Amino acid sequence: MKKLILASVIGLLSTSAFSEVISLSEQGLTGRKCPGTEISYNMPNGATYVERMLISAEGIRNDGFIKVYADNELVFNVGIPGYDPDYSFRIRRPVSNITLKFERTCARVHEAKIFAPNSAPAGYRAYVPQGSNDFNWGTELLEMVRSLSVDLRYDPDFLNKLWPNVLMPLKKIALLQSVSDDVRDDRSLITALRSLQMAKLINDNQAFLDSLLFSGSFDYLIKDMLSIKEDILERYDVKLKDLEDEIAELEAELE
Repeated sequence: MKKLILASVIGLLSTSAFSEVISLSEQGLTGRKCPGTEISYNMPNGATYVERMLISAEGIRNDGFIKVYADNELVFNVGIPGYDPDYSFRIRRPVSNITLKFERTCARVHEAKIFAPNSAPAGYRAYVPQGSNDFNWGTELLEMVRSLSVDLRYDPDFLNKLWPNVLMPLKKIALLQSVSDDVRDDRSLITALRSLQMAKLINDNQAFLDSLLFSGSFDYLIKDMLSIKEDILERYDVKLKDLEDEIAELEAELE
């Protein structure tokens, strides 16, 4: 039943939201692969926005991994054999090359599909630290929280734990920082306070980020979120161990 549902979803995506669905099996790149071998595919039009991938693969005898790289950045770690041979995961960024590397066991790769939509989601851009004063961390974090809310909405703990304890507070501080950054200049103490509060909240939710890392599906997003934290600390020249004291000083000054 699960495979039927997955096949239906993929069929729907193929005919509506996505202008191109690239099948690596049709390219002759799938089949039996062993450790030390790779499947490498260069996007035909250069850097192309890729929303997600589907990999259908089974390990042969031993436990092993298929590591998926987008432009040499690890975006997903497929554990094989698993409970289900179908793995669907997000990439959500422009990439020029997709590479699958096989470790510890041979695998039968039945299919690997790359889903490229007509365009990136509205407002989307991969986070790249800018080192300039016109960069809005709140806007970036809002997009990350939106993406996580979509991906985790069927998690059994979503309504009771993930949304009220993690995602909603992150969204709230991201909104406050974004609004402040839009209406105040870069010297604003309020903007500085909210930016540092955002960095602290990201740091306070390290256990949540670790749980996402364990799933292997969100490496790219966690890297972006941690980059925001480090970028904020660097911009305001604050060490992580001094973050709470700096926030307290700004709060006292603004009272």
